[in-house]
Amino acid sequence: MRNQLKEWVQGHVTVTIRGKRFERLLNLAVRKGVQIWNVRRRGQEEWQCDMLVSDYLRLRPLLRETGCRSHLLSRQGMPFLLVRLRQRAGFTVGFFLFFLSLYMLSSLIWSVEVIGTETIWPEEVRQAAQKIGIKPWAWKAKLKEPQILQAQLAEMLPEASYVGVELRGTKAIIQVVEKEQPDPPKVYSPRHLVARKKAVIHRIQAEAGRVMVNVNQFVNKGQVLISGMIGNNARRGLVAARGKVEGEVWYVADVSVPLQQTSYSYTGEQQTSYHLLFGGYAVRLWPWEEVSYPHFEQREQRHYLGYGDFRLPMGWKTATLYQTQPHQRKLSRDAAIALAKQVARADVLKKAGEDARIKDEKVLHVKEESGKVYLSLHYAVIEEITAEQPIVPLPQAP
Repeated sequence: MRNQLKEWVQGHVTVTIRGKRFERLLNLAVRKGVQIWNVRRRGQEEWQCDMLVSDYLRLRPLLRETGCRSHLLSRQGMPFLLVRLRQRAGFTVGFFLFFLSLYMLSSLIWSVEVIGTETIWPEEVRQAAQKIGIKPWAWKAKLKEPQILQAQLAEMLPEASYVGVELRGTKAIIQVVEKEQPDPPKVYSPRHLVARKKAVIHRIQAEAGRVMVNVNQFVNKGQVLISGMIGNNARRGLVAARGKVEGEVWYVADVSVPLQQTSYSYTGEQQTSYHLLFGGYAVRLWPWEEVSYPHFEQREQRHYLGYGDFRLPMGWKTATLYQTQPHQRKLSRDAAIALAKQVARADVLKKAGEDARIKDEKVLHVKEESGKVYLSLHYAVIEEITAEQPIVPLPQAP
């Protein structure tokens, strides 16, 4: 039974044997304990077979006895590999030094990243981590277990409820979960709530202060809605007015929509090109000539060489061009008006604010000219209209 590991360690050769008495040679070799395999005929008096190097040396007396001749075709195995490496000593040493350098560099911490901090200064976390050995250019093998590092960091950072340490490649990641601190109560200075634009009052929700307007009342910009002055003439006080006042505000939107619309679809034609990346430069490898599409969409993928989180500024890029074809379609007048209304609503709500809602919509004017539909619309919008106005106390008379 063949032992392929033994064959590789001791080395084996492939030979051709010429002669009329090859069968006699084969029988003598088997009797002498010579291992021969992969025997195959190559010609009228020519055969090919494999054998160990040591057995090939033992075969020479048998060749003379039978009048056959041999010729070496190939050599395989560790002995021949060592000879080739010895002949290329510089390349071999450089090859092993390269992988040794990669291993050494991957065994170091290159950077320390702190995530999850809001009130804690990240540099404070890095300084605490440095005291227990987590720092750039530190050997990962010399660090303690992650559970021990986490416990030590948690003791050094009392503002954190949890600290996690993870070594990912050449990067040390410190995850910090801060303790929840109750928000301090906000302190407001005395103020009025005034109208920030003309409107008709729709709803009033006052939390502090004195309401100065009524529902369905028209107000101008800057008019006081909720006053921060409370009390009477005999006894007055100043507070920070708080509340919410909604009003009906009016907008006029002018929108134009082209009747001729252009859309794009894929044709199925595409071309993928390959590039070498060197820093910020890309060298095209294949194909040499780029197909020129009048309309196209491009997508690309970049890959960089490296190990773990260590990345070299070299790699390759694949870029694919997808040919597209434009399609023209003409909108009807009604479709163009519907599209213009949709655009106008979005624009008005963006101006009015998050909680705004449209109460009424009216078309003031519609005109079709030069391949476009021009639309003028009037909107009544319910929105928050309050703005803050500080109260400056008057100087007291001496």
